[in-house]
Amino acid sequence: MPFAIAGNIHLIDKSSLRRFERKLGIILSPHQPLLQQKRIIQQGIQTLGGIQNMLENLTRGELLSLIFIITQFGDVCLFEIPCEYSDLRNIPYLIEWKENHFMIPLEIFEFLSHERLFREQNYLFALIPTLSKDEKKSWLRWIEKDFDPDTNRLIDFEIYSQCRILQKPYNGKSLIQESEFQITDIWPTGACEEIDWFYKGFTNFYYSLQQLAGREKDPFKKHILDMIRCGKFIIKKPEKHMPPTKFLLVATVEGATPQLRESIFQWEIEMSRSPSLFQF
Repeated sequence: MPFAIAGNIHLIDKSSLRRFERKLGIILSPHQPLLQQKRIIQQGIQTLGGIQNMLENLTRGELLSLIFIITQFGDVCLFEIPCEYSDLRNIPYLIEWKENHFMIPLEIFEFLSHERLFREQNYLFALIPTLSKDEKKSWLRWIEKDFDPDTNRLIDFEIYSQCRILQKPYNGKSLIQESEFQITDIWPTGACEEIDWFYKGFTNFYYSLQQLAGREKDPFKKHILDMIRCGKFIIKKPEKHMPPTKFLLVATVEGATPQLRESIFQWEIEMSRSPSLFQF
């Protein structure tokens, strides 16, 4: 998974860090406090302009490569991806943290996640922040991961990192052909006690599904539950003030894309003991 540059400068190749600094017009030092590093990076990101301006300044090859790395949960190894998506070195929002290893730093991922463009196109990284904190905590419990509210570790990226792991075995495939559908198309009102709790506002969605998962017998509905649990489908409110019975389940871009990276880094193995990797 990508990591935050702030607090983790020591993980980045020095020459790559210098190139990244020049792109953003900033200077970082390991002697700066973490919060100062974060503010400096955020200021640099602001100088790049809005998302439309950023995308317009990319070549076609760079744009395709940027979209590809986003579908790969934000990081790739050049030797593991098709050459048509390898035009990465001059994209301002990426860093080659190690030779031939590129990532979108979490500071930039956080910036992009607020862009309507990515929410409307149903990118998982942009839809997770739209969920309530209770929904996110229930989702983490469903995938059997604890969240410590006393740390600064971002719950959004905790979910995101787990979804990458859970999605990989599916190779971008699913038995569900629709790109979106209403929750009531699968679980009509009155047909399922656990989902009715959600419809009536007694529980949140991911808690209801966790309760349902333990007793669901229908093979196709069990498959749907698996797809939601790993983030291949995510709940989405079509408009403000819509009742839960009108909520949609939408296919995420990341969930429809095979995950190609096979390399595993030591810091990823130790990630649970290194909360600064997701710290802001």
